[in-house]
Amino acid sequence: MKSFIGFLFFDLALLGLGLSLVNFALRGHILATVKDKKSQATLFSLVTMTANPGSAIGPLASNYIYKFFVQTLFFIVIIGLYIFSALLAPIVLAHHVFIRSEESSKQNTSSIMKTIKDSVKSSGTILAILAVFVGSIMSGQLFAGMALEFYSLSDSPVIRGLFYSIDALSVIALQMPVSKFISRGIINGHNATSFIIKSLGIYGISFAIFACGVSSYWWICIVSLIVISIAECIYAPLINIALVEVQPDKPLVDILNYRLIIAAIGESVGSFLGGWIVPALRPAGMTPWYWCTLALVGIMPAIAANQIDKHGKRAICH
Repeated sequence: MKSFIGFLFFDLALLGLGLSLVNFALRGHILATVKDKKSQATLFSLVTMTANPGSAIGPLASNYIYKFFVQTLFFIVIIGLYIFSALLAPIVLAHHVFIRSEESSKQNTSSIMKTIKDSVKSSGTILAILAVFVGSIMSGQLFAGMALEFYSLSDSPVIRGLFYSIDALSVIALQMPVSKFISRGIINGHNATSFIIKSLGIYGISFAIFACGVSSYWWICIVSLIVISIAECIYAPLINIALVEVQPDKPLVDILNYRLIIAAIGESVGSFLGGWIVPALRPAGMTPWYWCTLALVGIMPAIAANQIDKHGKRAICH
């Protein structure tokens, strides 16, 4: 048993390393080759939308394979898919894309610590970092607390698989309309951070709805998943743009590095809180309080930012 747990943690570490490398390379490739913010937002939206058909099929297929076939087949399928994607990436992506300047050896010297230190000197940068961090905590709930609550409503592998499939299908359906809304906002002068703060409010609304269904109303949980997918459609494509936007003079590679660090810490905190607090509160029937608290954490910043924006527009008009 101990050897299995050790192997599992080693496997998860390799998985995390692989995902980080893929995310870094893909995001860096887009940001380095496309300079227009509107086009960047559209491409990141397409990436999210393209990934979600797999996210919709994967949970249903994996639950079915894992329950009705041997674990060996389950792992063979997963390993085969990862090998296929690893071989395909260098063929599809263009070579020699520099996410630093290829002309200056000085710029090619790592400066991530300097970039992080400079980040805390600007209120705009701090706001963007906090928004990305809180959004990561919200996003982490999908893989821990929300999944645990939903799985407790049914033992059926199909119903359990529907949890992530519904979220993925909702993102596929909503990503392009939401992207058009974001593009119009960017044209009108809104920055990426303002949209991320709005997404926090939508995350909060989804958690408030989820709090109403965690006891037994699975269909309310489905509604909350559709709402949270709207937040994902805003948040996921813009986190890279938001951090680059507030520090345009910093090396892109360093910004992407600490973006990964911020998101990893936030998602880990969110997953830990959901995976620890939800099971602890469920026997007493108190999990709705947890979701209502998270709802406030998301909604209050969105309301505050909206009020500040309104006051700013009034001041300009006068």
